[in-house]
Amino acid sequence: MKGAQGFSLLEKQILALHFNGTYLSNFDFKRIAEQIGLDIDLADREKMLKVLLKKAAEEGKNAELVAAFTQMLSNRIQAYRALMERYPEAKEVIMPYIQKTRSTIMLLQQRLSANPYE
Repeated sequence: MKGAQGFSLLEKQILALHFNGTYLSNFDFKRIAEQIGLDIDLADREKMLKVLLKKAAEEGKNAELVAAFTQMLSNRIQAYRALMERYPEAKEVIMPYIQKTRSTIMLLQQRLSANPYE
């Protein structure tokens, strides 16, 4: 399903810090692509994400893509937890980012791992 600017709900979730809880840079997308054996050019984040999602689907690497995203986002959650330990007074600010990042992981797992015949 495409949104007003040609972005799917999944793409918006990944790109927007407000929804995702974690900012993913174009270098993060490049690193994920390399992890799963795909070559994508550095470009703006939106273009790179579209190319990454498309190539992963075409090459049957959605499961690997989900695993790479999950690992990267889980690492970010660990960093957020470390910040909360070091700065307990920041818990109210940090916790929503952890919750949004967890939701993004679940969305990725649901959307990219879904069987189209179910």
